[in-house]
Amino acid sequence: MCGCVLSIHDNEVILRDILVHDCYMKCYCYETQDIEKNFFEQHKNDVDFIYKEHPLNEDSATEDAEIVTVFVNSKVTKEVLDKMPKLTFIATRSTGFNHIDIEEAERRDITVVSVPAYGEHTVAEYAFGSLLSLTRKIPEAVKMTRENICIPPELVRGVDLCGKTIGIIGAGRIGKKMIAMAKGFSMNVVVYDEYKDQDSAAALGYVYTSFDDLLIQSDVISIHMPLTDLTHHMLNKEAFLKMKKDVYIINTARGELIDTAALIDALVQNKIKGCALDVCEGEELLIKKCSPEFLASLQSRTLLKESAHLQILKSMPNVLLSPHIAYDTEEALIRICSTTIESVCAYINHEEIKNKVSSQPSKFGKLVIVRHTESEWNKEGKWTGSRNVHLSMKGFEDARLLGLALEGIHIDHAFASEQVRTMETLSSMLGTMRQPTVPITRDSALNERDYGEYTGKNKHDMKVILGDEQFEKVRRGYDVAIPHGETLKMVYERVSSYFVSNILPRLEKGQTVLIVSHGNALRALMKYIEKLSDEQIEHTEMMFGGALVYTLSKDGGVVHKELRETPSRSYDYV
Repeated sequence: MCGCVLSIHDNEVILRDILVHDCYMKCYCYETQDIEKNFFEQHKNDVDFIYKEHPLNEDSATEDAEIVTVFVNSKVTKEVLDKMPKLTFIATRSTGFNHIDIEEAERRDITVVSVPAYGEHTVAEYAFGSLLSLTRKIPEAVKMTRENICIPPELVRGVDLCGKTIGIIGAGRIGKKMIAMAKGFSMNVVVYDEYKDQDSAAALGYVYTSFDDLLIQSDVISIHMPLTDLTHHMLNKEAFLKMKKDVYIINTARGELIDTAALIDALVQNKIKGCALDVCEGEELLIKKCSPEFLASLQSRTLLKESAHLQILKSMPNVLLSPHIAYDTEEALIRICSTTIESVCAYINHEEIKNKVSSQPSKFGKLVIVRHTESEWNKEGKWTGSRNVHLSMKGFEDARLLGLALEGIHIDHAFASEQVRTMETLSSMLGTMRQPTVPITRDSALNERDYGEYTGKNKHDMKVILGDEQFEKVRRGYDVAIPHGETLKMVYERVSSYFVSNILPRLEKGQTVLIVSHGNALRALMKYIEKLSDEQIEHTEMMFGGALVYTLSKDGGVVHKELRETPSRSYDYV
């Protein structure tokens, strides 16, 4: 029999028994603490756990291991896997898995699992505790008191959090817990996250903003993002230059999210008031005694540089450095062990394995959206709407420049409206991109908003007739009627429906899709894929002379957005 942990409620372990085919399989446990050993021993039944104090590396690899469980300081590289030819299953006792060569594991048919959730409040509590330690200078006060030093008040004088603005980078499980704590301290909260959960924003009382605006506004910045190619060094020299001079930075996510060299420069130049780093580049060196002999033994230039950076950070009084322990509470470790042993038992018993990790990036293709370039009526400042009007000479030149801006992106399929100006823009772009044979679909669902009685009217004249306020409502409002015309809401309904039915399936197959359409049709699409509210869309515009390149998630939400622009970029032709 193999006892498997299914769940834990109020720290009570609930077990079930499963018949196994191969009893007493060995599982090598690397980087195990006493609390983990005790848990595994109590619930192992037919799993023979063999404990290793040190991380898994080339020196500690065991040739006959079939199952291993590791933590973040283990580096499961190709070279390590070469030394473990019988290995078939890896369970990492962490949420992140960047310490494992997942692609190499997949090539060898090795299953890898992680622990996706074990204590979001655990990490958030540590992050907020670090913030309080920084802002109230608790470590300095405790140190001076222990050493019987008379404490000058100015050396331990802190700052209030009440009324300050905290910027949360990444509003997942941990980020949301951090937001709730910040609201408890009466802080203002701004959030940067490509996935926008408007229901949570309303419930918790925070607002989404752009990455740059978060950097500019925040008195405190707390990072809760996964490490990907897109987020690597997201806090870099340019980011630090945009921050307030007295900002505090908290990182309990992954060290590589911050460019350490740029952070040190900013600290030395007093551009940052303080930072608390539970994770940092080269953090594995924090668990080693960095003696001269050890430093001399380092062959990697990267490790040497990271070691030097760590020594500098350790010497700074306004830096709190800890060795990746934000997760480490008794309760969280039990939850981690519970999930780990459940995964091991499921694997042994040939059951469905939860929490599998895959190296496969999203197979979604990219979505490129472009507003048609200047038409003859745009040049004259007229509302064109559903009328067929050709591009101006400037429009053709701008379309060529857009093609140059998108060079290097291979288009699998293109979509345009039925109106000639989008086809003229698209044809000029594809010619410049040397992709003239791209299949094209034209559909009325992508047509411009029907301006009804206002079609062909000069915008300047209509502004005088309608008045400034009503004119802006007509142009930007989401559900503002036009005599015998369409509201933006009506455009949204046809565009979003067409996107889900005809374009999203192509993206799911990995195709890169180009859409050339109109200002209002693209605003409607942006509302759908960026999850914008009715109010937000009224302040959103799709520019002329620029292209937006999206990477989307399975539900059509935004993972990443890039702007490709030309010198002619603007937000309206008047």
